[in-house]
Amino acid sequence: MDLLERLPDNRVCYSIKEVAHMTGMSQRTVLRRIADGSLPAIHSQGRTLIPKTSP
Repeated sequence: MDLLERLPDNRVCYSIKEVAHMTGMSQRTVLRRIADGSLPAIHSQGRTLIPKTSP
């Protein structure tokens, strides 16, 4: 997602809630995008994280 790549911070991943807030999408829409493969996600220790750049 190009929007995340343009952010000036040094973070590697964002939570679903953060991505929803930054993009204006609902959390449910972010989850739908992850499910249909249009938004990459990493599942780690029970959390779903969206990488700043595609893996």
